[in-house]
Amino acid sequence: MTGPAGWFSALEHLTSEGRRHWRLVGALALTGVVVSGIVAFLLPSYYRSGATFQAETTAPIPLSGSLAGLASQFGGIQLGGGQSNPYLFADLITTDAVLGHVAQATFPWQGREVKLPEVYGYDGKPEALRQYKTVSRLRKAIRVGINVRPSTVQFTVEARTPELAKAIAETTLTVLNDVNIAIRQARAAAEQSFSFDRSEHAREELATAESALTSFYQRNRVISQSPGLQMEEARLKRVVDMAQQVYVQLRLQAEQAAVQAVRNTPAISVIDPPLLPVKRSWPNRKLALAAGLAIGLAIAILRITMTG
Repeated sequence: MTGPAGWFSALEHLTSEGRRHWRLVGALALTGVVVSGIVAFLLPSYYRSGATFQAETTAPIPLSGSLAGLASQFGGIQLGGGQSNPYLFADLITTDAVLGHVAQATFPWQGREVKLPEVYGYDGKPEALRQYKTVSRLRKAIRVGINVRPSTVQFTVEARTPELAKAIAETTLTVLNDVNIAIRQARAAAEQSFSFDRSEHAREELATAESALTSFYQRNRVISQSPGLQMEEARLKRVVDMAQQVYVQLRLQAEQAAVQAVRNTPAISVIDPPLLPVKRSWPNRKLALAAGLAIGLAIAILRITMTG
């Protein structure tokens, strides 16, 4: 028999058999709860702490007096501004550049301040292998999420004690900020060198164009009555204007890079700092007991079905 009537009949039969073998059902259900409870209490506890932060928003960089005047002539050019990509920070958290430094920091563990390799039990291994295993295990303990609309990044760290979880989360935030500042400064230094070299070349080209225009005026005192001279004057002026715009742009880029190369302001704004967790994240003992009860009942149903 199939359909709802068949299912109802089978359920009614199973319920009747369960009542008849209630001792077996109760014993197996209790056994499942006891076994799962023992396992859950024997497993090591883990705690989770984390933080939410926002990538930096850089304000426009103020220009010096002479460059500010030149920038105003070309539409009020401003440097800086914009918001960093949260995906960059989310990826940076789990890189070796960040986790390698976190692994070398000290953390509270069993009444002492020790490094993570000792916490994870790798302190007796060779240095390279110890560092590799520590970073790999730390990477597995970190979970990262992104909220695109407000451009925020959330991450959590799971560890054996509440104090350790909070300390690792705090250290990760600090190292992430330091690594990002170092990357930003190194990139800006390279951009500064390139922009400065190009601006010097552009300055020479501007001087050449201005010299050509000056020589033209020295050779031609009266040009208003000569269409050919007027065309030549216009061409030389365009060359000077173009060279001046290129030079100003490169000088502005060089100044921006110079400011960024020495800038050590925080790269992230912490919205929710790491807190000391008050509940374990794993194992979930209530869930383990419920699962044990379900397994015990399933075994009891299987026994009743096979013997019935």
